[in-house]
Amino acid sequence: MRRLLLLRHAEAVPHVLTEQGDRARALTPKGQEQAASIGRQLATLDLPSPIRILCSPAIRTQQTAQGVLAASDTAASLEIEDSLYSATADDLYGLIHATPETVGTLLIVGHNPTIGDFACELLGSALQSARFSTLYRSYPLAGLTVLGVPGQWLDVRPSTIQPLTLLQP
Repeated sequence: MRRLLLLRHAEAVPHVLTEQGDRARALTPKGQEQAASIGRQLATLDLPSPIRILCSPAIRTQQTAQGVLAASDTAASLEIEDSLYSATADDLYGLIHATPETVGTLLIVGHNPTIGDFACELLGSALQSARFSTLYRSYPLAGLTVLGVPGQWLDVRPSTIQPLTLLQP
C-alpha cells in the first residue's frame, strides 16, 4: 500500500523579522528541533520506496523537509513545487493525481490552512477518533498526517484513503 504524507512546516520566525518577505522566513531553533523530531518518528515507519517529496518554495518548508530527511536518514530528493506556496485543495489533488505510479510514498510539505484543511477533508469521519481529534482545533506546526493509499494515486479522494497516524513533535 502506498503512503501519502502531509506535513506542515515547523515553527518559523515571525513575519516582522524578515526584510525579504514571508517566503524568506526561516525556522527558529525550536522549529529545527520539531523537524528533527518528526524525522526520528518517520524513521520508525516502514515507508514504501521510492519516496517523492514535493515542497513549497518557502525557506521554512524547505528547512523543515531537510530537517526531517536528515533526522530520518531517508533517501529522497526535494522537489520544489511553486504552486504549494498558496495551494488550494484542488491544487493538491492535481499534484497527487499526477504522481507517477512507480512512487511508493508521496510527502507534501506546505502551509496552513491548506495542509490542515486538506488532511481533515481526507480524514473525514476519522477526525472523531482520538488519534486525529486534535486536528479539529488546528493543524500543529510540524504535524505530519500519514495516510494509506490502497489504489492508484489517480484514485486518491476521501473515500479511498486509509487514515493511519498523526505524528507531532
